[in-house]
Amino acid sequence: MIIQQKTMKKTPSTRQMKYAQGLMEESKTKQQIALDAGYSRSSARVPKLIENKQGFKLAVGQLAGEIGNVTGKLMAELQVRDLSKMDDKTLINYLEVTSKTQERFVSMMS
Repeated sequence: MIIQQKTMKKTPSTRQMKYAQGLMEESKTKQQIALDAGYSRSSARVPKLIENKQGFKLAVGQLAGEIGNVTGKLMAELQVRDLSKMDDKTLINYLEVTSKTQERFVSMMS
């Protein structure tokens, strides 16, 4: 008897990637984001079906990695520019953007 093993998905689909990216927009509902990503109306009505898939989790991981890289590059650039010479408003803005991005990822994973 041959037992087929289910292979793990290695890359997210285009729809899964678009859905994960869309979740970063606070102005849309998950249903609208799913429709915009190309999911059917029936799939869009139940976002958990999309979010429980391995491909979606991979998409979120890829986005987290990309944002982590951008954040690291931003911090390196700020250090080169000497943070003590930057005005408080600019620094607070950078911190707020980074914080909001992290909050969106945490909410996507829960």
